[in-house]
Formats: sequence, structure tokens, C-alpha cells
Amino acid sequence: MKVPLLVATDQPPPLPKWTRWIRFEQVAPEENRLREYGITISQNLLGEWVVSSSWGRIGGRQQVKAAYFASESEAIALAEREAIRRLLRGYQVSAFE
Repeated sequence: MKVPLLVATDQPPPLPKWTRWIRFEQVAPEENRLREYGITISQNLLGEWVVSSSWGRIGGRQQVKAAYFASESEAIALAEREAIRRLLRGYQVSAFE
């Protein structure tokens, strides 16, 4: 089953209320697609806000990237944009806190 391409007018499914981390999965065994994507918001020892994203095959090695912000609101804005992007690409929320 192929995920249909979405046009700009398509709205993503509602995003649950999450505060620290959220995890997405996209599972299509018939196409050998077993993907996961995680987003974490935290604060480091220097007081910067960090948005960490990790992705890869479920059960496999993960790639990680991090973005640093001076304010929590900037970090939350980026994290929510990334979360909505995952929903638009066909991922399902599997866990959050």
C-alpha cells in the first residue's frame, strides 16, 4: 500500500498534547517498511533548549540530529512543525509524554 501524496490543502490528523517527547511509527510489512521517528524537547546544563530528532528502521540503528534554542517557545515551535510533518507523511503516533 502506497502512502498517497498530500496536497497543500490537506490537514494533518490532530496531534496529541505532548510536553517532553513523542514517537511515531510507519509500518507496512508488505513493502518492508518499518520506520520510526522520535522527537524530544529538553534543556541542557547551559540552559539551552534542545530539540532532538531520531529516525531509522524499527529495532535498527538510529540517526540523530539536534537543534539548540535560547527560548522554550522556539524549541516547541520547531518540535510541533516536525511532528505535523511526520503525520502528513503517513506516520502514526505510537507513544508520547
